[in-house]
Amino acid sequence: MKKFQKLSLVLMMFVAVSVVFSSCYKKKDTIAVITVVDASESPVAGAEVVLTYVDDPDIQREDLEQTGTTDGSGKVSFNYNELYKSGQAGVFVLDVIVDGVTVGIIKVEEETTSEETVIVQ
Repeated sequence: MKKFQKLSLVLMMFVAVSVVFSSCYKKKDTIAVITVVDASESPVAGAEVVLTYVDDPDIQREDLEQTGTTDGSGKVSFNYNELYKSGQAGVFVLDVIVDGVTVGIIKVEEETTSEETVIVQ
C-alpha cells in the first residue's frame, strides 16, 4: 500500500509541475515592419503600404492583408498575432505594395519582428 501512495504522490507532483511550467510560456509577437525610402534613401512619410498574399490565385488569404501608413521615419508596423497560433510552424511570404505599386516581398516569421526596407521611385 505504501508503494502505491508513493507512486500516487510522485504522479501528482509530476502533474503539478507540468501544469505550472506549461502555463509559463508566453507567446511572442509576430510583427512585420516595412520601411519605405526613396532613391536617395530618405524616409517616405505618408505612403500607403499594403501587405497581401497574391502568389497563388487559387488560394484566397484576405485574412493576411493589412494596410497602414508610414510615419515620419518611413516605417509602418503590422501585427499578425491573431493569425499566428502557438506551436504553429511556418511563415507568411507577402507582397509589399506601396501606393498601389508592388515593390517587394517580406517573409513574416512566427514570434519575431520581421523587417524589410523597400525603395520607391
